[in-house]
Amino acid sequence: MSKRRSRSKAPERDSRCFVQVRSQPSLGVETSTGTTWVGVDQQVGHGSADALFELTTEQYVGELVWDSVRPGFVGECWSGKHDDLRLFDPRGGSWYPEQWVPARTRMFPPRVDGEIWHHVDALGEAPDSERATVSRALAGGTEDVTVDAGRVAGIRFTLSGDPAYPRPAGLIAGLGAGASRAQVSAVLGASIEADSDVHGLEGDLVRVRYDAEGLAEVLLERPEPRPLPDGPLKPVFGMLGEPEGGFAWTLGSELLGEVRRRWAVSSGFPRRLLEFDSGAEVQVEDARVLSVRLRPSPESDAPPPVGVTALARGPRYPRTREEARHTLGAPLSTTGRMELRRFGACDLMTEYSSAEADAAVTELTALPVGASVSHRIHRWRSGEFTMFLDALGLPEEHPLVLAVGRLDGVDLSFRDGCLERVEIGGAGSQAERFAAFVDGTPASPTRKELPFGVPTYIGEQDDLRDFEQGWIHVHARDGVHITTIAVSLEPPEDVDVHLWLPHRDR
Repeated sequence: MSKRRSRSKAPERDSRCFVQVRSQPSLGVETSTGTTWVGVDQQVGHGSADALFELTTEQYVGELVWDSVRPGFVGECWSGKHDDLRLFDPRGGSWYPEQWVPARTRMFPPRVDGEIWHHVDALGEAPDSERATVSRALAGGTEDVTVDAGRVAGIRFTLSGDPAYPRPAGLIAGLGAGASRAQVSAVLGASIEADSDVHGLEGDLVRVRYDAEGLAEVLLERPEPRPLPDGPLKPVFGMLGEPEGGFAWTLGSELLGEVRRRWAVSSGFPRRLLEFDSGAEVQVEDARVLSVRLRPSPESDAPPPVGVTALARGPRYPRTREEARHTLGAPLSTTGRMELRRFGACDLMTEYSSAEADAAVTELTALPVGASVSHRIHRWRSGEFTMFLDALGLPEEHPLVLAVGRLDGVDLSFRDGCLERVEIGGAGSQAERFAAFVDGTPASPTRKELPFGVPTYIGEQDDLRDFEQGWIHVHARDGVHITTIAVSLEPPEDVDVHLWLPHRDR
């Protein structure tokens, strides 16, 4: 008698959540159990990724403070001698656990180490946000959260008694329950006011309370921000978080000049880097400004060259540390050649040529509080294709969609009030639009002259390329010279193409 085969069940979702506290070496906490772990590099195919092995709390805290996990232990994990401690194996089909929270790279060099940074990142967030959820998970229900105007305004942690933070010595590395004032000052720096127990931490406040045994409580608070300073930099900082092409964007870009290049990082990453005539760099993601980077140069105060307007040279920067403090006020934190200031929801990092008092300003970077960017962002390809992809799916009245619609020779298609498709080549200004679509493309390009590399799908007259935000369809009526290029949310229908294969289509 034959048996009916049971239907296979979908794999259950892994309820564990691995929160990375430090990236080098990788250390963290699995929050559903409170288990601490260390990452051990493993070979995975032609690459490598971390397997996660359980640590004792003592090992974990010791590693946070003074790198105490002995190399022999890590080597033994790597060679398979501690497989009973393995919590996650990247060779199982995924390089990261199903629920993985990486440690954020801090824009301002951190003074301290520990779990405190995940709690700092929860300040100013909605109580049900991902960052606030991670903070609660790390604290294991022992935290006392203050909410003001729908945002986390403060978080209190008790280090001893019941309920106490589950890893008191891991909250701020080097400070456990019972630490003395001298130890606290050695780790957090001097208190911000004489005879107070309040310390600064990346623009936020850490209030500490002592009992007879020593350090007993840590309270994180976000102070009232200062308003943006008046002056020529105010419109530039006002661009942060605002839509590209909107009113704030227009005010800021009037000072920065025209956009010279609009770079894509890759076909699979939606962040853009915009280079302005003034030398400023603006990073944009989800059609909103993520950061503004200004780099003053000695030539900035010189008369502009013939044909270059004063606006294209950028706003007037503070030139020295002294001038920056006079113009922008005292910094909230200083480390070596960098100072941190906070205005509204904007963090301003000022870098100098040296740590000396008369050092010259070399760079100013403004970005939203809690955000991180890389100045070494990869420049893959640049051109208007980035603008077209970014505009897909946005409402018809969005400033970026309106900006695309103002370009000559561009045809827009909408569905349910949102941009669905952008086409060039079907109307006038073919040469101008083709050359601007990807920088380096000739005015009358062939399919092979479009500098994207091989397509995802190919046919006798058509090439299809799959990007993170949509599809790029290149059509050549004669099979060689490009007739139209369309950027769309969905791949076109009724196009005779097949998957590009190197042995057949090279």
